[in-house]
Amino acid sequence: MDAKSTLEITNSFPFPAVDLPATDGHHDSNAISNYAAAAPTAKANTAYQNEMIRKLREVNVDANNVGWYTSANLGNFVNINMIENQFHYQKELNERTVAIVHDVSRSSQGSLSLRAFRLSPAFMTAYKEKKFTVE
Repeated sequence: MDAKSTLEITNSFPFPAVDLPATDGHHDSNAISNYAAAAPTAKANTAYQNEMIRKLREVNVDANNVGWYTSANLGNFVNINMIENQFHYQKELNERTVAIVHDVSRSSQGSLSLRAFRLSPAFMTAYKEKKFTVE
């Protein structure tokens, strides 16, 4: 709920877990990371989000999709997957959606570390016009 420049988040839910095939008896960490990064934009997960929100509304919970969340380690989270996911949410869902980042390592030091991010309108335009690269 967005109330006077304060976004209140009362519920969250993870995407369903998917078993990935093992390679030589080990999971490919790049494949796992890439799948997790693509999760917010996958069609099956978009349907899952809509179904979860419908179910929350059925039990009288004020339910609106205001973004997504991810974890980080020592503030290390800005990468192309994060940018693509946030761009997708702001473009397809609502320009005011946020990415919540939980820094696990900083939180383990005794203080909960949560930060919220949005892409600026200027960045959204540059990214849409392909005037942005990670190089």
